[in-house]
Amino acid sequence: MKKIETTDLKGFAEMMGVDYHLVLVKDQLIRKIKAECEKHQISQRKLAKRVPGLTHDRVSKIFNGQVGHMTVDKLIEILSHLDITAHITFEESEAA
Repeated sequence: MKKIETTDLKGFAEMMGVDYHLVLVKDQLIRKIKAECEKHQISQRKLAKRVPGLTHDRVSKIFNGQVGHMTVDKLIEILSHLDITAHITFEESEAA
């Protein structure tokens, strides 16, 4: 399979035919998961053991950016097992 490169999340979302805002939210959650794991020296395997129903394979996919299968609620659940609470803010889009 040919590797396709994109330069930004918006381009990636358009290429994949998915909502840009959903991709953006997932990206922010994943960045925080990675940062917390690095900060506390938590390996992918250790993270998988912390979260019920989460396998090392799924954690590996998260860390490699393969998140199409991963829901926002699962990413928030992972953060909660890292003792992090996610907060949501709302604002009107420019197109509204």
